[in-house]
Amino acid sequence: MLELALPGRTTGIRVMAAALSALAALSLLADAALAQSHTRVWDIELGSPVADLPADEFVDPACGTAGGPPSLPLNSFADFARCPVEQATGLREVWFIYDDEWEFIARAQRDEREILQYSANSFFSQPIVTSLLIDDAGLVQGYRIVTDTRAPPEVRIEAYSLAEAFRARFGSPWSCEDLPRGAGENPIGNVFVKQHCERVTEDRFMSLDIRHLYRPGEDLRINPRNLSQTRNDFQSSTRFDVYNLVAVRDAPCCRASSLP
Repeated sequence: MLELALPGRTTGIRVMAAALSALAALSLLADAALAQSHTRVWDIELGSPVADLPADEFVDPACGTAGGPPSLPLNSFADFARCPVEQATGLREVWFIYDDEWEFIARAQRDEREILQYSANSFFSQPIVTSLLIDDAGLVQGYRIVTDTRAPPEVRIEAYSLAEAFRARFGSPWSCEDLPRGAGENPIGNVFVKQHCERVTEDRFMSLDIRHLYRPGEDLRINPRNLSQTRNDFQSSTRFDVYNLVAVRDAPCCRASSLP
């Protein structure tokens, strides 16, 4: 009886050992994930050279499109001069994403808690588009964060609310102006937001543009042109721009504002 019991007991020990090994491996992964740096765009010192950017955390650079999708891919941020100069800012926009390796690991494990913790390219659960604004000397003089229009409608509908998170994070006071409603623009439900805000400090110029509205025709249930449903057609967005004050004082984007 003893000899018959030994193989089963050995198998059980092996299974337990394998389980403990797996748990140890997962623990190491979690520790490594927690230990990794989470540099974000607002951690970059404005006026610093592109050579100082964390290339292992800011990845897949490409020329930006005013807060939209990427255009020309770049080998590195050092290729910034291949991107056009923005007329409004006099700077070159370089789009990038945060390294999302740990998010993919969490998604592979279907761990909702860790997916939320390691969601790289989102802010307060809103998917975002990030870019840096670089001058001709290769110095980072600003950055841009825009809510991603590709987000699912049930997520994107709240994109305008991200403005409050930026206002809370970057202090006060803000000077805000409610822009006039254009022809055919309507509220979503009872909420209509079309606002521009600015905040100026001794070394920063910040602006927020917030929208939550239907544009002309978007509040129709059926698009009369192609009979498609339009229930997911709406504008809900937040755009946040931060500039080094000395770099944009005379730029068209900021000349008309109340810069000191």
